[in-house]
Amino acid sequence: MTRSAMALGVVVLALTRAGTAAAGPYDDLLKHTSQNTNTLVLIDVKGAFASPLAKAEKWAEKGKAGDRAGLGFVPADAELVVISAEVNLNSLDRDFQVGLVKVSHNVPEMAELAAQEGGTADEIAGRLAVLSPRNVYFTTLPGAQFVAVYPADRQYTARYLKAVKAGKTGQLSPYLAKAVEKTSGNAVTIAVDMEDVIDKTMLRLSLGASPSVRKVKTADVNLIAAFLSGTKGLTFAAKVDSEVKASFTVDFVGDPTAFRMTLPDLFRELLEDQGIAIAGFGNWTPTFTNNTMTLSGVMTTADLKRIISLFAFPQLPGEPDPKVKGNEAGPDATRRYLAAIDTILSETRAMQKSPNYDKMATWHDKAADQIDQLSRRNVDQIAADAAYKVSQQLRAIAQSMRGVPIDKKALESQQYYYTSGGGVNVGGFGWYGRPFFFNNPGYTTTNIPEIQAKIAKVVADDEKQRLESWSAIDRAIQEARRKLSDKYKSDF
Repeated sequence: MTRSAMALGVVVLALTRAGTAAAGPYDDLLKHTSQNTNTLVLIDVKGAFASPLAKAEKWAEKGKAGDRAGLGFVPADAELVVISAEVNLNSLDRDFQVGLVKVSHNVPEMAELAAQEGGTADEIAGRLAVLSPRNVYFTTLPGAQFVAVYPADRQYTARYLKAVKAGKTGQLSPYLAKAVEKTSGNAVTIAVDMEDVIDKTMLRLSLGASPSVRKVKTADVNLIAAFLSGTKGLTFAAKVDSEVKASFTVDFVGDPTAFRMTLPDLFRELLEDQGIAIAGFGNWTPTFTNNTMTLSGVMTTADLKRIISLFAFPQLPGEPDPKVKGNEAGPDATRRYLAAIDTILSETRAMQKSPNYDKMATWHDKAADQIDQLSRRNVDQIAADAAYKVSQQLRAIAQSMRGVPIDKKALESQQYYYTSGGGVNVGGFGWYGRPFFFNNPGYTTTNIPEIQAKIAKVVADDEKQRLESWSAIDRAIQEARRKLSDKYKSDF
């Protein structure tokens, strides 16, 4: 072979290798992400549970007991989890979400799963599926992949499974695809594609209600709004070793350094309003590049679980209780179920001291969701009935914290924006999702701070009722434990 031929061969080989992306651990799951995914969650369960922190806190042992230790709803015997979600980023409603789980053992038979769940087996788009009372469709895909479609919508599920069969899934947006490339070493990665989400005019007129903007006297709302409208996406990354080291990175079209006095607090404000509570978050270090801002710091296991819980879905029911037949109720499964509820309630109580009522309302709603999503396999009906009462009380507390239904709505209807233009002609949702009204560009004044203060008073005045709701929660659990102790002649 001539030297020139050898050289050509080396070049071709190098180009071939350079053009072939290295296989990633999530690839088999990612090829089944839904077509309109704008939010992606990747969890390395096996890696996280092998960490020194997981061993020190005994995630695996406690997780098997069903008390939602470790990563919360994520099953300890899973290897990888991918959550593909279509989220309305204006209302933050999950329109459609697919949980893809790679398990280390064989996935269950659908007929068996239907019996375990107390649900119904069905064939959807040529695949067996189970509709669970927990508002989820369970099904499977080749390669030991367990699938949870949440919330349960048969048409969405059918369309998704048809797309999988036709090979039309797994086409991620450029931002999400780039985020996937940076998951190495992460226990958890959450990426949100925010391209074309932010309306510059709407944002400009709502930023005036932001405490972070108002406290910076030199802040130019027009420039901030114009800059933020070019936000490309947000990525959260957490590495778990002896502690959880995490970061939030926001990608922009332009250079964020000109707004470094405002952006960190503005971003913290936005996250906290969506229910993301992190101890010491105000002290996380901000760093900037020519197109990103990153906040980095250390968080607790509880902090990480709360973030993951925003995308929770009902997990696969655990192993049956060997001491009982079939789906009969048994004391061991019932104890694990109550222990899981205790954990959820304990974590929610720990968040009671925050002055941010909207954030607390979010966590009470999420706690109710988590309780509703718990598997009731082999669980006594006494405990299940108590859990229902508890979740209802949690939702009532959440509504109280929002001032719903009458007082807050009445107060919000008084909010206004006066501008230098003519009459009001547009309505929308402002900072923190609070309604505002505006018209033509010009100077803007608002009574939102005063209205917010009145809403806060309404919420504060209902504190006694919220305390009574917590007392009702305690009574429901205590009464269930008493009845169960009498029934099974053992402690609960």
